[in-house]
Amino acid sequence: MHNADRAVLRIGTGIGLAAGICYGLALPMPHLGVIMAWVVLCRPGEALGLKKGLAGGILLLGIMAAGVLLVPLLTHYALAAVLLIGLLLYLLMQQSMAGKGAAAMLLIMAITVIPVAGLIEQSLAIAIAQMMGLGILIGTLVNRMAHALFPPLPVAGAAARPVPLPPEHPERLALRAVAIVLPVWLLALGNPAFYIPAVMKTVALAQQSTSLNARQAGQELVLSTLMGALLACALWLGLSLWPSLLMLVLLLALMTLWLARRLLRLVPGRFPPSFWSNAWITALILFGPAIEDSATGKDVWLAAAMRCGLYLLVAGYGWLCILLLEQWWPVGRPLAEDKLGD
Repeated sequence: MHNADRAVLRIGTGIGLAAGICYGLALPMPHLGVIMAWVVLCRPGEALGLKKGLAGGILLLGIMAAGVLLVPLLTHYALAAVLLIGLLLYLLMQQSMAGKGAAAMLLIMAITVIPVAGLIEQSLAIAIAQMMGLGILIGTLVNRMAHALFPPLPVAGAAARPVPLPPEHPERLALRAVAIVLPVWLLALGNPAFYIPAVMKTVALAQQSTSLNARQAGQELVLSTLMGALLACALWLGLSLWPSLLMLVLLLALMTLWLARRLLRLVPGRFPPSFWSNAWITALILFGPAIEDSATGKDVWLAAAMRCGLYLLVAGYGWLCILLLEQWWPVGRPLAEDKLGD
């Protein structure tokens, strides 16, 4: 079995295990734990050790909990808080392009999602921070288990992995990403309960935009959102056949296997890995709340349609930002994408 096939099995098995743990233990917002596990499982290279993963999870938990401290600043010094978060977004987007994409994405979510949740209720912000940190720990654990089940084969005389070309103007790409995130984040301050998922979606789109030019933007940002909605619909229809934890775990594992083959380019296609990763995150953001809506008696299809429409508006806005900024302030060569996996 080729190493790429083993990587696909590791990702699929890891997501199945993470879903079983998060939903089986009835953790709050379990889909966030699955998303964090996805980020860890898609990280290239060797699996993190348990001690290192534990230390990283605790550190991340502390950093995310510190995002709650931005709530009083937003409440009493709104302009200073907006300027500070804009500066932090700019710096973190540059770190993302420097090869620290996963860590930068988590920190960006800490300074955007956590303060918005804190405006609703401080306990909600703390719960989201705890779930994200716990998701990293669960992701590290299941990643180790998946590596034990499907260890990568040693490759004799393997050539060094080619270093991707850096972007021509990273500062312009970072500003472009900030221009995508900040307006949606400002909208979320007015209606936090409605816009929290949109902020999460916008963060993923902003990171994706650093590797897109204006010609690719509309195709990938909008189509990946539509693909995520289709995947979420397929998951929901499958779960409705037999609503159970076992069916949920099997569906998520099988769908992840299907996606991971395209993420690692084992199946030829026109879309890059970022398209499939963003589509899967969109699907999880839609599918997770749908399960909670069903448990509370809400209209699942109406709520999902409203969320999907909002995400499409966000994707269209991101595309428009890229088109306008590309005309006024060209970024040249965007960030080259690196292939995930072994």
